[in-house]
Amino acid sequence: MKVLFLDIDGVLNVYCEGRDQFGCTFHSHFVDNLRNIIEQTGAKIVISSSWRSDGLETMQKMWKFRNYPGEVIAITPFSWELMDLGLFEYYDQIERGHEIEMWLKVHPEVSNYVIIDDDNDMLDSQRANFVRTANNMDHPDKVDIGYGLTKICAEKVIEILKD
Repeated sequence: MKVLFLDIDGVLNVYCEGRDQFGCTFHSHFVDNLRNIIEQTGAKIVISSSWRSDGLETMQKMWKFRNYPGEVIAITPFSWELMDLGLFEYYDQIERGHEIEMWLKVHPEVSNYVIIDDDNDMLDSQRANFVRTANNMDHPDKVDIGYGLTKICAEKVIEILKD
């Protein structure tokens, strides 16, 4: 199984495009780029964004209601869960990469993955599977100062997920 660890703010949502009962709706051209990734790779989605605090069921309902591409199958664990396991002494030691690493450890069925995020708090071992959606000033379809799941970012994701 191929998996996309998907952040939302800075990836699909930069400025609030509109609102519905779930909050800000996402930039349509970034959703289109996500659709292209899903169509070409068949990857499943794991939400690694702070939006996951609303829970998996809410994320799945939002995805269906908004007719977003792909299937949201899970959310990554929270930093407090890693603390409860005794893996870290302090919260500020935990990076998003650690949450993703923990999810991957309990899902050996994952054959390949990509982390799509505007923040850079991934582990060194994840760098080859990481596409950053920030500081991409040369991407024609960027928003603001280089944010978003641009076409160039989507092409990188597809390249990593190729069989």
